[in-house]
Amino acid sequence: MSDSDRKFFPGWMQEFKRFQSLKSQFYLYGNVYDCYYFPVNYKDASNQHDFQWARFNDIQLLLKLYLKNEGFEIIAYYDIIDGLDISSDPVTDLNRDNIISYLIDNVPHAKSFLDSKKIGNVEKKLSDALSFFRLLMSNNKKVSAGIINYSSRFSGDPNSLNEDERVIFLKLLKSAQDARLFPEKGGMRNILIFLCDKLNDIPSWILLENPLTKGIEIKKPNKEERNRFFRVQAQRFYHEGEAVNFEEIISIFADLTDGLANQELENLITISQQEKIHINNIQQIIDLFKYGTRENFWEDLEKSKIENAGNELKKRVMGQDPAIRKSVEIIRRAKLGLHSIDVKNTKNKPKGVMFFAGPTGVGKTELAKSLAELIFNDEDAILRFDMSEYNDSNSDTKLIGSPPGYVGYQEGGQLTGQVSAKPFSIVLFDEIEKAHPVIFDKFLQILDDGRLTDGKGETVYFTETLIIFTSNLGVYTEDEHGRRIPNINYSDSYEVTSKNIMSEIQNFFNTKLNRPEILNRFGDNFVVFDFIRPDIDKMILLKSLNMIRKNLLKQKNCNFEFDEQFVEKFRQYYILNNLNNGGRGINNRVETYIKNGIANFMYEQNTSENLNFRVVVAEDDENKVKFECIGK
Repeated sequence: MSDSDRKFFPGWMQEFKRFQSLKSQFYLYGNVYDCYYFPVNYKDASNQHDFQWARFNDIQLLLKLYLKNEGFEIIAYYDIIDGLDISSDPVTDLNRDNIISYLIDNVPHAKSFLDSKKIGNVEKKLSDALSFFRLLMSNNKKVSAGIINYSSRFSGDPNSLNEDERVIFLKLLKSAQDARLFPEKGGMRNILIFLCDKLNDIPSWILLENPLTKGIEIKKPNKEERNRFFRVQAQRFYHEGEAVNFEEIISIFADLTDGLANQELENLITISQQEKIHINNIQQIIDLFKYGTRENFWEDLEKSKIENAGNELKKRVMGQDPAIRKSVEIIRRAKLGLHSIDVKNTKNKPKGVMFFAGPTGVGKTELAKSLAELIFNDEDAILRFDMSEYNDSNSDTKLIGSPPGYVGYQEGGQLTGQVSAKPFSIVLFDEIEKAHPVIFDKFLQILDDGRLTDGKGETVYFTETLIIFTSNLGVYTEDEHGRRIPNINYSDSYEVTSKNIMSEIQNFFNTKLNRPEILNRFGDNFVVFDFIRPDIDKMILLKSLNMIRKNLLKQKNCNFEFDEQFVEKFRQYYILNNLNNGGRGINNRVETYIKNGIANFMYEQNTSENLNFRVVVAEDDENKVKFECIGK
């Protein structure tokens, strides 16, 4: 097989092959617990089309086959549970029974350590096992390779080793130095391979500035490897009853399965067979694996709902037509699957991203709730995260969960846990500017990859979510003394308000946060909300009054009345001078003067039921809000 054909090795094996005669010690980390596919006849095949692909349940089996094919004469495997396993070529014929004798005969100083010892004693203690591997690396008769598993368990904290742990890693360092080179055998050398979860589980001084050691990340299968999996395994999917649209599926399979390990790809086969979902419905198979449900709210979203979305949203969010238009556009794109047609990997993005900015109390959160009701038929399908609660350096662990061994591991991540439970939802990050800078790295990953890995190592997908960020950035700015001063005024037009707010947002990300790449990820999805303007306040007031009237009749059998004259006077004396506080300010006035007033009125009437009453503004009595019975 030519070197060019080796590109069909997994990426990490290509790198290992390149360095196996240059380094004496390798640390393989990352996706080390997966299953693997490898061409067992790569030495004999004339080209890739002749490859015979085999499945290996774990990495040590794959490494043993590979090392044997590469000409290693002794291959030793060790883990602290199963102990030592020795294999060799037929000529050498070494095994557990005679390996100690071989080392005593061929390695200086081996007798002093191994004399009278049995292999069963050597493998019981990690320190003794590593001494054995050091001797094996020192032998200059047979090209040898050692595979040592679970290396991440060698220490509790690689940055704070106790004395026993320090001795262990010093032995590893000495093993790398003692490894023999075989110029007469094509420049091969004895090598040790360590399998670990993460590279930082190994003390940095083992790897840094050490020309004998090499860390290699084992990544999940890339696009080409995922497509090859499908070509080889397509017939194992459920395919009864109709012809398989092979070319159509292969064109989308790799994108749909981005980020999945080999074992997870096999799980797709199991789901297809178990649920009898035809391979032609590959999207449904993958959604069932990722989200645990066949139902897809985006696909089920009725066209009539989208056509009438603008009117429905305006009933709840008043005076924010630009924000509603932008929201409807994004919903349409998501429904049609056009939300990521401008990127190479179309399935790695959330359904939509919006950044709501503007004054307080103008409907930013209310619009998010309205969208949840519109899309998912459930206002509670909104997952809200107040970023003021994520403003310290450990905030990222709150979102994704602590890693194993750390406090809070069992609790899981607040964000990843909720999205895992509700994959079809709106995720609302409120007041984003209050988040600690470490959180923005998680935002980048969500916006770029559409997924996060939680503290337990499980992947949580955001590809069916609508992400909304809200912010009060731009409402205030700082003067030369660092004091907060208004950046927008109620008297400003919407155009001026929008321009000033966007200028401050850009300044925040580009200068204060120094993260322009985050600003770029939001694209053109910024929506600036306007102040609540006159006439819009009246609509909000009437909505609140009508809701009070409806609930009083339903819950208390009370008839509550108000007229146009009351509405105009209440606006004049209680609302129009307070519009800079937005809809929340209007609702606060309703609560103070109307809801509390009704409670006091009912208390005076000695009953809260079967009342007929009205509300008025008494201009002859300091414009007080009063309630009057109009009969029973």
